Amino acid sequence: MKKPNPFLAALVLLAVLALIILSGVAVAVNDALWFLPVFRADAAYFDLYWNGVQARIEPGSPGYDLLNDALHENLSHVVAYPKGAGLSEATIEDLRANGQLLEAYYDPPARIHSGYAFGASRVFYIPLSGHHSDQNRVFNAARGTPLELRSLDAVRQAAESVAP
Repeated sequence: MKKPNPFLAALVLLAVLALIILSGVAVAVNDALWFLPVFRADAAYFDLYWNGVQARIEPGSPGYDLLNDALHENLSHVVAYPKGAGLSEATIEDLRANGQLLEAYYDPPARIHSGYAFGASRVFYIPLSGHHSDQNRVFNAARGTPLELRSLDAVRQAAESVAP
């Protein structure tokens, strides 16, 4: 009979503990792929508000691929989940009328994978001016706690190039 290997037992114990932790986070944030820093959903369309002028950008129209690729690049890099921040209807209306706001619409709802409880959404609000813009924030349809991204530079550049 073979003697038990304590190294193998410790390795199996570590693997089981890692699986329990990964599963626990997945349940807590309702996202089995929370650990994958990738965003590849294609928008159904964009509404870009630029100093009071709205532009609808749909697949096949100029600027769609540029905006979509910029979102793929920037939405994959979540750095924080600032509790207490939110996006009010008044702020949205002010950004639409006087600032810059990108609204990205998805069908089916898209999910930004992260270790935070940020649900899948049919629309993401991305302020490109104002105080939320300074923190690189993106909001889902609930407009509650946003995600803060490492950067929104690619999205800003794409939006500026297709702005009305």
